[in-house]
Amino acid sequence: MTFSPVPLRSAAWLGASLASLLLASPGRAMSLNDACSKFATKLGSAQASGDTAKAQKIYAEGNKRIASHFNGASCPNVKAP
Repeated sequence: MTFSPVPLRSAAWLGASLASLLLASPGRAMSLNDACSKFATKLGSAQASGDTAKAQKIYAEGNKRIASHFNGASCPNVKAP
C-alpha cells in the first residue's frame, strides 16, 4: 500500500505557519528576534508566491500573535505587504 499525501487547505497551512512563528524546540522559549525572523520568512514566502490575500492574512495574524506573546511588542523590520 502506498501513502498519498492529501494537500493541506490554505487555512490549515496558515494555522500551521503561524503556530510555527511562536514555537521553538520543546523546552526552549523563542526570543522576539527569532519570532520576527520566522515571521519575516513566512511573509516573504507568501509574497513570493504572489498570493496577496495570503500575505496580508499572514501579516495581520502574525502581528497579533507576536504582540500577544511578547507583551505588545512588534517586529519593526517586517513591513506590511
